[in-house]
Amino acid sequence: MATIEDPFEKIRPKLVSARIEFMSQLAKFSHDELTRQFTDEEWSPVQLANHLYISDGLALEQMQQIQSEDNPLLADTSQVAPRLTREAAAPASLEAVLSGMAARREEIFAYLSTLPSECWERSFQHPAWGQLKFYQFVNVLPQHDMQHSRQLSSMKARFQEHGVE
Repeated sequence: MATIEDPFEKIRPKLVSARIEFMSQLAKFSHDELTRQFTDEEWSPVQLANHLYISDGLALEQMQQIQSEDNPLLADTSQVAPRLTREAAAPASLEAVLSGMAARREEIFAYLSTLPSECWERSFQHPAWGQLKFYQFVNVLPQHDMQHSRQLSSMKARFQEHGVE
């Protein structure tokens, strides 16, 4: 008899690995660099971490929407999450952001771990991506973390290039 792989157990290592990569990039910044921005349009490393915290909250809300509605049309997170990040109060500290990130990701894990396999096939509509399945939505989370890991790596290189320490 074939064993059906648990969708949560399949995605969990990807979510963990991508978040560890983000955290390892964040750890390369000095205390002073964490709150520095090159321009007013760019976020500091701490603001990027806060963005992941906010994005995870939005993602959890949208996951719940997909599970509770038939084929919902989701808000475009690529527009909503940056706006929510810009509107949010500045993080109190790096520790507060990191604590929030860990708690929010645990909420996501707790939610995903309860879903039966058939729930991972639920459909939704996205303004930019079209018709997709729930598992495809969840797979965007590690990609989002990795995108911002690369951004942190680029920022650190720019700090070093410009002698900012």
